[in-house]
Amino acid sequence: MNLNATIDTEAHPEREVASGMPSGKAARPSGFIESWLHAHLNAVAIAIVSAGLVARIVLARKTFFNPDEVLHYLMINEPSLRLAYKASLTNAHPPLIYLLLYICHLLGRSEFLLRLPLVLAGTAFCWFAFKWVQALFGEAASLIALIVVAFSPTLIALSAEVREYALLLFCATAALYFLERAFDQKSVRAMWLFSSFLYLAILSHYSAAFFALTAGIYALARIADYRWPRKLTLAWIVGQVGGVGIYLLLYLTHISKIRNNLAVWSTSFGDTLYQFDQESIFHFTRANTWYIFQYIFAQRYVAEAMLIGFVLCAGFLLLRDFRSSAATRVPRHASILLLLPFAAIWAAAIRGIYPYVGSRHTIILAPFAIAAASFLFAAICRQKLWAGVLVGTLLVGISSLYGQCPEPGITQANQRRDLMIGAVNDLRQSARQGDVILADMESAIPLTYYYCKTEEGFFFTWSRTNFGPFNCNGHLIAPLFFWYLRPEGLAGAFEKRCIATD
Repeated sequence: MNLNATIDTEAHPEREVASGMPSGKAARPSGFIESWLHAHLNAVAIAIVSAGLVARIVLARKTFFNPDEVLHYLMINEPSLRLAYKASLTNAHPPLIYLLLYICHLLGRSEFLLRLPLVLAGTAFCWFAFKWVQALFGEAASLIALIVVAFSPTLIALSAEVREYALLLFCATAALYFLERAFDQKSVRAMWLFSSFLYLAILSHYSAAFFALTAGIYALARIADYRWPRKLTLAWIVGQVGGVGIYLLLYLTHISKIRNNLAVWSTSFGDTLYQFDQESIFHFTRANTWYIFQYIFAQRYVAEAMLIGFVLCAGFLLLRDFRSSAATRVPRHASILLLLPFAAIWAAAIRGIYPYVGSRHTIILAPFAIAAASFLFAAICRQKLWAGVLVGTLLVGISSLYGQCPEPGITQANQRRDLMIGAVNDLRQSARQGDVILADMESAIPLTYYYCKTEEGFFFTWSRTNFGPFNCNGHLIAPLFFWYLRPEGLAGAFEKRCIATD
């Protein structure tokens, strides 16, 4: 394997000037299959993205809502958009997802209809991940990355849920693609598109702050390395000022009003926030980095391969940037783009601000991990597209066949919609009018969607410590004061709820 052979001058204007070589000229592929793949790369990519869309649609149609999805629906189930926005301010997410859900709920309340915007966002994420990795690392790496993001069990699952993460990934990778395109083509229009998608990412999920920091420092390093057109630099500066303005607005209208609830929600993260008096920082970093890769890739050996690929690629590019400033195919400071998101979230966990954990909360790291590992695998395959297809297929095949459910506690086989419908029908037949239904909060929230009448829509002030009894379908539903129903502590929680309902 020769990584240096991968980093030849090809498509970046600042390196074209330094080397005197024309951009965009790749070696002529040899072999019929290789030639065909090069000639029809976009068509192959569209076919893979389409297959990924089908996988997301199938999952979105056959599974029932989890409690977080129902909670998102309850937030927007209001008579007006203004009231829905006001309701959403009680939850720890920016408003973009609620705007999309409010528009969808005007057309219907089925699981698939409400999930459709996220299914489409997750599919668009696949396309932009392909285009971004192609601009950064070349065609072979982009094809490997596309296969992984299109068929990763974890990414499919997140794209088939009413949560913010598919929207975040779509907006972030689109921003990354347009940032590379702005630099490659010296395009002011592409830079404005980068800023637009950056804003959408910021409005999708608060973990986008780590992405915004990474993209900003990476772009600043690129700008400092080359004399770009003044209009391009000015467009980037104005875009960054706009991003700061959006965060200031979010702080004033949302974050400052839920700071007390944030402290309560953070208690569920446990050891994903570093505890100075409990473990070494090296053990924390090693263990939690492994958990992140295991969550993203679902299967142990695939996660190990991707982690090794990420470390070797990022380390090689970092060493290259320190040792040489010569023009190369891969842009200088690409190591910043790959390593800084991990370092930023890790530092936030050390400070006790944000979890460094293998869960959806750190899914913003997935594009960077996949891009780096794909770069290494493409180098091992000597940039052969057919070999890249085999590698990508092998990775997702093992993950799909032998991987474990990314969300612990319930298997996908037990998330079938028909099981929920059967359980609700049994409840309707067995519960008598006026009965009190005792439930943990994880069960009480789905009951509002699957058991309550549509006209009984209501909004409640919710947190993990404040979810009061409510009337539903002729019953009083009394949630207990904890999320999961477990034998330990049940008696105490039951007594508290009985006192509250007397």
